[in-house]
Amino acid sequence: MVKKLIGLLLCAAMLCGLAGCSDDNNQEIVGKWVPTTVTIGGSSVAYSEIKKEDKEFSLTFERSGKCILVLGGIRNEGEYVFNETSVDVTYGGQALKLDYSGGLMTLTLNYNNESNSFLFSKVNE
Repeated sequence: MVKKLIGLLLCAAMLCGLAGCSDDNNQEIVGKWVPTTVTIGGSSVAYSEIKKEDKEFSLTFERSGKCILVLGGIRNEGEYVFNETSVDVTYGGQALKLDYSGGLMTLTLNYNNESNSFLFSKVNE
């Protein structure tokens, strides 16, 4: 009887792992992220000050490993892997690496030979 019970518990644990009910490492970043600060040419300003409402930037991470990136108003769907200190995103044949630390995420883009960084924070919904 005890062997059957242990066998059933092991089977249940394996099924739970396959179904995604094991430890969810992605949970920390799941949700919508919006930029709070932008660094352009070495100067940092609040994102709200750059008046780019028509060129929205946002990141949405789903528990499943899928994500939606809105970069400069252009919506892209992709996949991600959360590595505790970074988020590796792939979409449309492109790859991005976002830094993650202390509940903040940083996206660095090069535009016109200049590095621009967007500091994102998670929206509490």
